[in-house]
Amino acid sequence: MSRSRQKALTMLACFFWLSASLAAQVKAGGYFSFEYLKSQAEGLYSRGTFTNFNGGLSVSGLIYGSLSFMAEGRLASREDFQLAQAYINFQGSQLISFKLGFFEIPFGRFNSAARPQENPTVFRPLAFHFFPYRWNDLGICLQGNFAIFYYSAYIINGLSADSQGYLETKFTDPNKDKAMGGRLGLRFGEGVELGGSIYNGKYDPDGTKDIQFRGLDLIWLTPEWEVRGEYIQTVYDHPTLNQKISFEGYYLTVSMLFKSFRLYYSFQKSDLAQDLVDDHQAPPLNIFLDTMVKKTRSAVGLKWDATGSFYAKLEYDWNKESNVKLKDNMLLVQVGFAF
Repeated sequence: MSRSRQKALTMLACFFWLSASLAAQVKAGGYFSFEYLKSQAEGLYSRGTFTNFNGGLSVSGLIYGSLSFMAEGRLASREDFQLAQAYINFQGSQLISFKLGFFEIPFGRFNSAARPQENPTVFRPLAFHFFPYRWNDLGICLQGNFAIFYYSAYIINGLSADSQGYLETKFTDPNKDKAMGGRLGLRFGEGVELGGSIYNGKYDPDGTKDIQFRGLDLIWLTPEWEVRGEYIQTVYDHPTLNQKISFEGYYLTVSMLFKSFRLYYSFQKSDLAQDLVDDHQAPPLNIFLDTMVKKTRSAVGLKWDATGSFYAKLEYDWNKESNVKLKDNMLLVQVGFAF
């Protein structure tokens, strides 16, 4: 068992022990989902397969006064058990609260709402391949809201690059420089929110190579409609070319809501490392890359919330890779349960 996995299990065990001692004030939740994927002849799932199991369990509760805790573990196909979150929160007021520990990075909207039941589409948006899936890290986060403004500001260890160049999160700081970032949002009335996100850090052991993310996000809600979209740009110092490299991507999803049904359309366009992408298992950005391919995806789907806990999605994706003609469109079915 790796040392990072041992630390994850130890931290989660401590939080479950804490929850047992505060049983009267603890809330527990969880989810699981799996998928059936069938692609055209040149896609990754031409024969059709049941795959992508995704599950999680969380506990949260009040410790004393304004002090609370939250812990979440996650298990997914082809991955070891992962600690998704484990932090203590102090709620001073609506204007200010502190989160200390291991938490999801508040970059945009999707990264903090990427569980299968929270994401309108089956696959994650293409642009969210730039950093690790459900990006999390150790540090401190300050957040709150005032009038129409709400904010998050954090200091964390920061992303590093593994031996092959892929960005990753570790339980230790990769260098002497702490990474910093934040998000500022505005609410207009009851249903419109606009946000901007930033992240600045060093990814190399010497602390000389910058990596930055910039993002914009939008959501508009009415009783019958939902529109959400995000734009992400990454800029980083290439490790060998002595120049800055920039990539970008975005998505827009429009949903029509009718009772327990959601009919949705999503358009996505992003720079990606390869022409053919397994969207749940593809790795994050590789710092050795100096070029990428453009990929677009149009998705039409229907989500049925059968009960308060059980749901199912049926989706069809049209994929298009720049300069390459592939018959890799895909039919997707996702079934899940959340409590």
